[in-house]
Amino acid sequence: MAGEEQAPDSAGRTRTGRCGCGRAGTRPARRPAGGVNDCGWVRPMVSEVTDFYGRRYRVGESDRELLGHSRNWVLAAACVAMLVAGAGQYGFGLIVGGEYWLLAIWVATQAVAVFPLAWLRERLHVRPTLAMIAGAVLTALGDLFAGAWTAVLGGLGAAIVYGACFGVVAKWFPERRTCLGLVSGAFAAGSVLFATPLPIIAVVVITACGFVLREPPPDWWPAKPDPRKWALDKTLNLSLKHNRPAIRRYTPGQLLRCPTSAVMYVLVACAAAAWLFDVAYMAAFVASSGWGYAFAAVAVCVLTLASGAARWATGWAGERFGVGRVVRGALALGALGQLLLIVAGQHQAAVLLVFAALVVGTTAGCCYALLPALVEAHFGDQAGLLNFGLVYSAKAVGGIVGIGLTTAMVATYGYAAGFLLAAGLGVLGALAGGMLRQPGVPRLLVPA
Repeated sequence: MAGEEQAPDSAGRTRTGRCGCGRAGTRPARRPAGGVNDCGWVRPMVSEVTDFYGRRYRVGESDRELLGHSRNWVLAAACVAMLVAGAGQYGFGLIVGGEYWLLAIWVATQAVAVFPLAWLRERLHVRPTLAMIAGAVLTALGDLFAGAWTAVLGGLGAAIVYGACFGVVAKWFPERRTCLGLVSGAFAAGSVLFATPLPIIAVVVITACGFVLREPPPDWWPAKPDPRKWALDKTLNLSLKHNRPAIRRYTPGQLLRCPTSAVMYVLVACAAAAWLFDVAYMAAFVASSGWGYAFAAVAVCVLTLASGAARWATGWAGERFGVGRVVRGALALGALGQLLLIVAGQHQAAVLLVFAALVVGTTAGCCYALLPALVEAHFGDQAGLLNFGLVYSAKAVGGIVGIGLTTAMVATYGYAAGFLLAAGLGVLGALAGGMLRQPGVPRLLVPA
């Protein structure tokens, strides 16, 4: 489709558009000395720069030159697709009605499949659009909630959508990692789609969003800020004040050989187990404590929407106080929220229960939103967030422990025992966060 031309300014320049052959370019009043497409439009001047840490960046092309519109449209499409894909995580916990093992299967499949599917997509150069179409079909089949086979298919579909959306947004917003919190928050807010025809919505919406998702060239960086200054200037990149960059970019294989990865795996597994226990059992706990199902629905909505809202707003806290510090604090505060849920249930304190659900949801959202930044701070960034996908697989362990294994505990000792376990896992996760060390960075001894 031919681009729209505009009159040149006094310097002989015109606005950037897309040429007749579909490639990005600018059509000036005078023929330039640089490269020109077949139809006469100028190709953007592209160069490669390297920062202090040896990371390479491709500069010279704007998002509008590459897409024909703002990259914010890609972010919006990813958020909408994740909203639909995340509904299955709550549907198997509530719509199926007490079949918690189905939710455990869905969660385990989704968490384990994110990394290998993202790796295959990067290795085989599969376009995001094709991946999203496949994810839409599988997600729709999973949203039938018909049994274990739908849990597996739904988990696979959600994993495809999750990996594609996260990977594409990370590539378009290399200087704004807080945007990943928006994508993660949309996944958590899928509870708002409970009473809708999920299979139809999944096919239509996720497929439509897939046609918006397109990837930039490798190592792309926007026009501003300068990536070399961004890597060192603490006044420009506020996160540098409390977050030291990784010493280098680790491959997934190198990550697995680092002791730090095991500690981080424990942290994620504990955080996921505590959160997924709340997601699975909150409605039944509230109903069994003397409140009706209407109030149980309110408590679940507060829990999940608080998690989603926290993921949208947590990025600034990680930049200003340090990602590791915020994650540790969130895990510890979340453990306190688990204890408050027990007290609220025993005394039938409705206000306290809603407050506790708000605390638990908010702290869980903080952990999930900052996980990509935590992985990047220790192991560097990889195309498609492969390192993040590898660490994210610990959620599968959390799903098995927090949903599957706690079923017998709740049946024998009651919900209070489950919330006590969730609180203990939160404390264990916070302790694991305190043991994290950046690989390759020596621990210097300062003389007294």
